[in-house]
Amino acid sequence: MATLVEGIMIAAMNVFLNSLSLQVVVALIVGSLLSSTFKYHAKMFIIVLMSFLVLVVPIPLFLFKPRWPLNALIPGIVACAFIRLFGVEYEIRGQEHINVRNGGVVLLNHQSAIDIVMLSRLLREFRNIVPVVKKELFYMLPFGIASYLVGVVFIDRKNTASAKDVMKREAVAITKDHLKLAIFPEGTRHDNDTLLPFKKGSFHVAVDSQSIIQPVIVSKYHFLDHKRKRFGRGRVIIKIMPEIPTKGMTKADVTELTERCQQLMQTEFDALSAEAKQYCHN
Repeated sequence: MATLVEGIMIAAMNVFLNSLSLQVVVALIVGSLLSSTFKYHAKMFIIVLMSFLVLVVPIPLFLFKPRWPLNALIPGIVACAFIRLFGVEYEIRGQEHINVRNGGVVLLNHQSAIDIVMLSRLLREFRNIVPVVKKELFYMLPFGIASYLVGVVFIDRKNTASAKDVMKREAVAITKDHLKLAIFPEGTRHDNDTLLPFKKGSFHVAVDSQSIIQPVIVSKYHFLDHKRKRFGRGRVIIKIMPEIPTKGMTKADVTELTERCQQLMQTEFDALSAEAKQYCHN
């Protein structure tokens, strides 16, 4: 019996020593137990890597219908299931406000790189939503190619004229293909309690296309603290607000519309964040 046990132990050790993947997994688990900072970096790395892989692996299938938003449906389901293993779950409210026949602009607050998983969760509800992201992401091959094939819109933030041309084309797609552009009006991600001032580009797109604006508020990621390097467990509450029509509006209305949406989203962000805090543990 002792010889058998010894043989099993030696065989297991040989498997471990010859498997880099197994060594990495064990190192991540041990590191997570010893250090919350290590856990933060490990979780962020694994989630970003997972998001990369689930989108890149099916690229051959995307070629059958390129630029189709629902190409990302299955990868999104996998990504949401995976992040749930890390203790993060999503609660969606306000689905009754979604009208898939309406193209338009969906406004979201931007908090972290893991917002990519949140967007994939929303795809299941909207089904016609495509994110607008910075052009630099397109050059992260093959992730950029995969993103392009699922309909992601790339804009060059450093080139205002180019960005405007892209958004004008997408304004046509809003009307013609009933697409909803998911835009982060703050322009950059942050984890503050107060939303950053909204840029007006997304509002110009909605007014130019005479379509709707639909605010979607995501509660604060209390389980995630980038400054203290903490990544715990928690619930994200996402609230889909009623559509705001822009029919009949002109460019003269953009400033007032921007301010109204910012105030609305800040009020809802405060309420949802206070509620979500009780479900979060670092």
